[in-house]
Amino acid sequence: MINFKSKLVNATLAATFAIPLATAGMFTSAGSAQAVSLTGSIGLTGTSIVPNDGVNPLTTSIKFVDVDGVDTDGDFAAFSPNLNPGAGITINTLNLTRTAVLSGTTATYSTGVYTPFINFGSRTLGTTTALLSFDLDDSVVTRIRKSGTNINDVILDGITGKFNFNGKTIAVGNLGASINGKTSEYHLTLDAVSVPEPTTMLGLGLVGAGMIMSRRRKSILQ
Repeated sequence: MINFKSKLVNATLAATFAIPLATAGMFTSAGSAQAVSLTGSIGLTGTSIVPNDGVNPLTTSIKFVDVDGVDTDGDFAAFSPNLNPGAGITINTLNLTRTAVLSGTTATYSTGVYTPFINFGSRTLGTTTALLSFDLDDSVVTRIRKSGTNINDVILDGITGKFNFNGKTIAVGNLGASINGKTSEYHLTLDAVSVPEPTTMLGLGLVGAGMIMSRRRKSILQ
């Protein structure tokens, strides 16, 4: 029985030491890769077309004609060429499908998935030059027709998506927007949160495994 316990302790100790060593190697590799990440926010304004297609239609659309204004913060201000109006930024038309009627003048609509929804063109960030885009998740928007008029306003809230750069997802994003049917103006705001590298996530997992093995070793020795 004593011999068996000794072998078990030795095996546990070996596993405990091996995992942190592998973890250290993983962090070194991840640190030397110089992965691209993206944080900050960008605001876009311009002209949109919201059709006067009646009250709560089964399907409708929002067309983004141009990008007249760009406001950048964080990493978005570091791109080259700068993210300015007329610098190759395009927004795809949203085709909407009704999901629920909230009132006589208000309904919710599904956007569907858009890859991409916003195309920022070829940009350079750090030492990497590639296409930057924002892909839209399947989300819900609210469409409001003002009573007694033919003016439709659209509210986009709680919409999510992904920023892709050089063929990889480098950040997740939240999109908020308001579209004024009277003035034909839209205001889009996107906030980006960087996505951890897979190697970093694996390294964190190995650290957790090392802590568990260490606790087991202490329990056996007791």
